[in-house]
Amino acid sequence: MNNELQPNLTVRVDPNEMVQYVHQLMSTPRSANVPETTMALAQRQWGGDTPLARAAQLRWSALNRALGDARVGTWTMHQKHNQIHVPAALIAAAGVARLTMAEQDVVFDIPTLLDATLELCEPAGHA
Repeated sequence: MNNELQPNLTVRVDPNEMVQYVHQLMSTPRSANVPETTMALAQRQWGGDTPLARAAQLRWSALNRALGDARVGTWTMHQKHNQIHVPAALIAAAGVARLTMAEQDVVFDIPTLLDATLELCEPAGHA
């Protein structure tokens, strides 16, 4: 399985396209079968079983794992018991941050993901 995923680890997804993809995923009814849905939406957005479609689906899975990390928790807000608010910059960064393998899972290097998020955030305040 690792050999199948390796080429997709380095494919980056345009941050705006990643946000659009995740928005479509979040708008999809929960009753849909998740693995088939994530790949079907990616294939629809990127015109079939392309490297970008596979990379976006991998990055979405890695982002879901990252959201369970306490270091990422400071970037999210719990809206309700089963909902969290994730800033668009964090989702956009998931399109370009470095991916790596941890055991059998594709994951983000969390500090790298957070650095990429900061780079994509709008400047706030006065310097």
